[in-house]
Amino acid sequence: MIDNKSIAVLPFVNMSNNIENEYFCDGLTEEIINALAKIKDLSVTSRTSSFYFKNKTVTAKEIREQLKVATFIEGSVKTSRNKMRITVQMIDTVDDFHFWSETFDRNPENVFEIQDEISLFIAEKLREHIGHLEIEDKLVEPIDVPIAIYREYLKGRYYIMKLDYKNSIKGINILKEVINKSPNFSNPYLDINLAYFNMGTMGLLPAFEAYEKAQPYLLKALELDPNSSRSQLNLAWIECWQNWNLKKAYEHANKALEIQQADDIYLTISNFLTVEGKLDAARNYLDKALQLDPYAAINHHYKGFLYYLQEDYTTAIPFFKKALELDPMLPFPPIYIGFCLLMSGNPNEALTYFGSLEGVSVKDLTKLGGETMCYAKLNETEKCNDGLKELETYLTTGLVDKAFTFLILVNALLGNNEKVVDLITQAYDNRLPLILLLNPSPILKPLKHHKRFKDIMLKAIPDNLNYKQKKKYKQVLLDTNEIKKYSKELEQIMIDYKLYLNPDLSLKDLASYLELPGNYVSQLLNLGFQKNFSEYVNTFRVKEFKERVLLEENKDLTIMAVAYDSGFNSKTVFNTFFKKIEGTTPKNFLKSNEGNSLGFEL
Repeated sequence: MIDNKSIAVLPFVNMSNNIENEYFCDGLTEEIINALAKIKDLSVTSRTSSFYFKNKTVTAKEIREQLKVATFIEGSVKTSRNKMRITVQMIDTVDDFHFWSETFDRNPENVFEIQDEISLFIAEKLREHIGHLEIEDKLVEPIDVPIAIYREYLKGRYYIMKLDYKNSIKGINILKEVINKSPNFSNPYLDINLAYFNMGTMGLLPAFEAYEKAQPYLLKALELDPNSSRSQLNLAWIECWQNWNLKKAYEHANKALEIQQADDIYLTISNFLTVEGKLDAARNYLDKALQLDPYAAINHHYKGFLYYLQEDYTTAIPFFKKALELDPMLPFPPIYIGFCLLMSGNPNEALTYFGSLEGVSVKDLTKLGGETMCYAKLNETEKCNDGLKELETYLTTGLVDKAFTFLILVNALLGNNEKVVDLITQAYDNRLPLILLLNPSPILKPLKHHKRFKDIMLKAIPDNLNYKQKKKYKQVLLDTNEIKKYSKELEQIMIDYKLYLNPDLSLKDLASYLELPGNYVSQLLNLGFQKNFSEYVNTFRVKEFKERVLLEENKDLTIMAVAYDSGFNSKTVFNTFFKKIEGTTPKNFLKSNEGNSLGFEL
């Protein structure tokens, strides 16, 4: 079921024959997306999925089906020397009607006021249409830089968001000029940092070189603006991948999430949980990222990666292929398509696949490393040894991370466990980020009980579910502080994911989101909320019903139809809990709300 409080902002159309206006159109779209994402309880499709539809003609039905939103915004921008005309329309995806359209004729110099005005106008109209939302007085903060420099900034960001090497470098050079002219403007520092980080992550630059180049720009951005969600997210990445401090990484990522819900924050937290071996919780966060950004290639890749880690290779491959369909240059999916074929007992098919690779997958050692792994599995000793020797030549190059990874995996497939641990020790001593990714690898499972390997993994990741001894049950399962902590977490999970809308929700499901045993969660509900599982979940369902049943769009539905939409699966349970919680029947509740009982029947 599609959340009523969900919206997508499609890229505004450039109606001028001017590339400069294209930068502004993309920038305006991004600012509106970011502004609306600040509104609590509103689910906003992220940039990648919105921009998937740039320059495409789509229907309301297609938007509803593909982005899973109830509403979307489309608009256009036309500029002249002294005037800017922005047209904005809001469209209901259910009934396919434009429930308002507005034209703004404004001075192009007042760009920040325009962004804030349009964002607030959209928010207000949305609230009138879908129901209550808490809206701040200001959604877009003005930036203290001249308009001409801000436009140059938008141009630089336009190029780095293309995510290939050539355009990223072009964008970085433009943003460096912006910094020269406005050294106290934090955004270009963050974007240069992002560009280098992306290039390192995607294999367009050696990871250590990219992170080294990125860091000074992040430090300066933090000095200028330490409390933006983007600053906090960048800090989270550094704490995980460079400092190996997952506790601090979570702190920064959760702080970013408090400021703004965004798919890359959910994906980041999913990354951290994966590193620790908490795969069920990782999938929950990843699903939220996919909900907000269903056209982000990296989100589909990561879904496949989680299935790969759980050794469900057949399920994993279509997600990797979908990622490549969305972004053919993404370097990760080819690696894991080959791994899935290899680990599911098809080494010859895997060898053919790796041999067919071209482009970036050849440059980043995927082809060489993958083929060498296949030769190891096929017992083709001479070819395998040749591959190992060639991989070793890359240990002193910018591809050291990939070379180490493949050397470790090939030796693991050969059963050379001591050699594997020696290589991992070298990687650990050199603080290579690959250590964190090796932790949950199914190829390294045979080394799980190897003492030196286990010691390294626990040093790198202290809270490591793969290698820590499982906690023994205490007589009193949770203490007072833990109950407070997990109660707060559970409430946020219920709000974020609306788990109660699932009529088959179980105590075990809640436990998987909290990464706690079922006994702990049962105790948490009883001591933290003074409710059993059914009472706790049905309280949310009753609240949902009360909101839905009063909406104009639901006036032709029966009471039970709305109850079922709110997560109930039984008329008896619904009536019993409603009366218990509200002290009245659903019918009497409706009668007490003027004019809202018409059209409802039991």
